[in-house]
Amino acid sequence: MNEEAPKNNDISPILEGWDYRPDRPAVRQIVGNDGKPKIQLRLDLGLLQMEATGRPDGKRPHGFDTLLAHYRAMLESDHVVSEGENDFTLNEEECVKLQLESMQFYHRRISWLELGEYSAAEADAQHNLDIITFVTEHAQTDQLKEMFVQWKPFVLVHRTMARARKAWEKSEFDRAIEIIEEGVGDIAQAYRDQGREDAVENAGEIAFLRKWAEEIDQTRPLSLRQRLERELDSAVADEAFERAAVIRDRLRDMGAEGDEISTSDPPTSE
Repeated sequence: MNEEAPKNNDISPILEGWDYRPDRPAVRQIVGNDGKPKIQLRLDLGLLQMEATGRPDGKRPHGFDTLLAHYRAMLESDHVVSEGENDFTLNEEECVKLQLESMQFYHRRISWLELGEYSAAEADAQHNLDIITFVTEHAQTDQLKEMFVQWKPFVLVHRTMARARKAWEKSEFDRAIEIIEEGVGDIAQAYRDQGREDAVENAGEIAFLRKWAEEIDQTRPLSLRQRLERELDSAVADEAFERAAVIRDRLRDMGAEGDEISTSDPPTSE
């Protein structure tokens, strides 16, 4: 009797030539054996493989796209409504399950950001923000709520990054900066909602976004008028008054004519 050879489950060939990077996510897209797109995120001791749509693990909890969708359906169902009041709450086990779903969407979110798929990254960030809101409204204890609320500023950073990068890629630099400023406001409000007003001034998330907005403003392509205005400021600061006068004349000559747009390429890094 021939014995069937043991199945080889060694993943070394899959990882060969694809090194883990501790400084930033190592991500790639593949097509699975089922013909569907997958995302692979390299880990120190292996990898995570995620579906590109729906839940990253490909499961449909109770027939729904996500566990959050299932709990929302429970909230709206007749059997949890009593005399016009909703009795729905989330216990510890249910919150832990939502936390695990959040982790899946986090891993895919950072993968989308690395791949430059910013609309998908924004959607996954929004899903986790929706989980935080849902738990805040329905968890049985404040301790369970805190498990989620503490991560809100971090998720808001990723949503802001995704939105601003979409604008930046379309050379909408003013809009990108506006989105970042909106994100700063959202994060500050998140800390205030937690009763942490003192954390706003020194929040790392806010400092990161403000620095990024400054970098966009300083490195974006400038129109001829903008370049001349900056040169004029520099000339005045250096007390180079003759050069400043020449620049003023050029600006005056431009008058009501449209700005000449610089053909400089946008910066390749953030």
